[in-house]
Amino acid sequence: MKKRNSKIYLVSTGFILIAILISIIIPLKTMKKEINQVEITKENNGLPKIESFENFFNTISSMKKEDSDMAKTETEEQVVYDTALSNLDYSKTNIQVQGVEEADIVKTDGEYIYYISNKKVIIVSTNNKLKIISEIDFEDEKFLPKDIYVNENKLVVIGCINLNDNNEFIVTDTIYPEEDNVNCKIYNIERKSKPKLERELQIEGSYLASRMIDSNLYLISNKYINSYLFNNIDELNENDYKPKYLDTKISQEEQVIEYGNISYFPESEDASYLTILGVNINSDEKANIEAFLGGGETIYCSENYLYIAKTKYEVKDEKVYGYYNNVDINTYIYKFEIKDSKIEYENAGTVPGSILNQFSMDEYEECFRIATTNNKNFNSETSVNNLYILNNNLEITGALENLAKGEKIYAVRFIGNRAYIVTFVETDPLFVLDLSDSTNPAALGELKIPGYSKYLHPYDETHIIGFGENTETNENGNTIATGMKMALFNVEDPSNPTELFSTNIGEKGTTSEILYNHKSLLFLKEKGIIAFPIFISEELENYKLNLKFQGAIVYNIDLENGFIEKGKIAHQEIEEETFNYEHDKIVERILFINDNLYTLSQNLIKCTNLETMEKQQELEIKK
Repeated sequence: MKKRNSKIYLVSTGFILIAILISIIIPLKTMKKEINQVEITKENNGLPKIESFENFFNTISSMKKEDSDMAKTETEEQVVYDTALSNLDYSKTNIQVQGVEEADIVKTDGEYIYYISNKKVIIVSTNNKLKIISEIDFEDEKFLPKDIYVNENKLVVIGCINLNDNNEFIVTDTIYPEEDNVNCKIYNIERKSKPKLERELQIEGSYLASRMIDSNLYLISNKYINSYLFNNIDELNENDYKPKYLDTKISQEEQVIEYGNISYFPESEDASYLTILGVNINSDEKANIEAFLGGGETIYCSENYLYIAKTKYEVKDEKVYGYYNNVDINTYIYKFEIKDSKIEYENAGTVPGSILNQFSMDEYEECFRIATTNNKNFNSETSVNNLYILNNNLEITGALENLAKGEKIYAVRFIGNRAYIVTFVETDPLFVLDLSDSTNPAALGELKIPGYSKYLHPYDETHIIGFGENTETNENGNTIATGMKMALFNVEDPSNPTELFSTNIGEKGTTSEILYNHKSLLFLKEKGIIAFPIFISEELENYKLNLKFQGAIVYNIDLENGFIEKGKIAHQEIEEETFNYEHDKIVERILFINDNLYTLSQNLIKCTNLETMEKQQELEIKK
């Protein structure tokens, strides 16, 4: 390996970005002949296999091209009405699909809090007095914890392994740029005071996502491959390019996946490996590892199927004045059956346009629904929004296209036979769509109001909560955000949706993690409580912003009174006329346990009585 100085780092970084874009958009030519010669059998479920290093080399080599200006490209059901258990003893992570657990930085079992803080996972007792029972410290390791699951007596910690010893940029002779590996550590926590590491798993690449169904964990990663290194096959070591993994239940040594076991997405044209690991965390059986040549971006997971979506930019003609002026944007969807930690490829489909996030996708009654924005040629003025319904084979059976021309999707939520889509350019059209006929989805109603919603959460079957921002047009004709907004929509009459209640929060500069991360929301419908982290600011003269509050905000919510602020919980006192805050005191999550709210930041856990909103106790977390 060769170490580069900072100047080379900057040049190399730009080089990497161009290489990745090229690997996504340049059509395969030479390898399609090679890959089509691979016999498609039931054993590989309709996907061709790479089979050999020569095929792999030709595939990656065909993605090379001297020049591209595509850097102009613009750059992730079952309804969950409540984020707590039915008895509301404690809250759980706000998830998309009931029965499909999502990882987060904090979990609770109603008695203990498990939290990632300062490169540690701490286990905190909430009985009588807040107390750290134990810590799992990764300070002396290359491991950086990112997500956790708690499943009965098991704690799963997912993170990245830093492959660089001294945090300097490294050029390697194989895959470039060098990325972190995804690492999973499974602990036995029967004794909370002494977690015991039972198993470690590792796959190459960047952490894309994970899900847990019962005790079955599914872990997905992407690893990009630099096609510019593929000049002469005789100069390369084929073993360097085989995907690698580790499962300490089987061996302490790193294992490789042979080319004969690597499948290939022919239409992907993406120089990367997509690796999916499935494991039962309570079993000693080996993990199931599947590798595919071709990447993924966003996942949706039901109890039986995993869907991985990938945007593809397809150039239709040559450049005009240095730019491509005819580019199709499509989303490819790959479907996998998941059962008892096993992963089996089912089929693939494609729809026009690109998706916003995981909430753009949904599975319901053997149909897959997906909402996209299609700004062909990257022209926002002519962009349109679409909804497609696909069957079990991911074939389009119904489509509703050309919604809100000139706008793009800001939020989507599927609930049963309906979809709710928010588009935006100057006002917030909330569309109510009827999906009961899978061959003919239809728009039932539309509501236009100022501002827009970025996240939609079900209150019940006929009411939706929207979290977003207020907007106004400035003197230059640009639309700017002027504070946060929370609204409660009545969709009992789908042909006439109405805004039942709304509340404004702060002024320009006010924001919340709930606008881009649904896991930060605490919603207890039976308690009539909604809470989330918040930065509240005000605008002073000369466009100067003043941070007034940073912490958690708590509301009562019901259908008679709407939103009534119950109180705020701060971890930091804010000085006047400043926009400074301490990163370690940012409230990241709010939990509910036995009539108390627990707010968590990197240096503090605070317990507040839900009824009185008075502080009960707090626990300092030391680095």
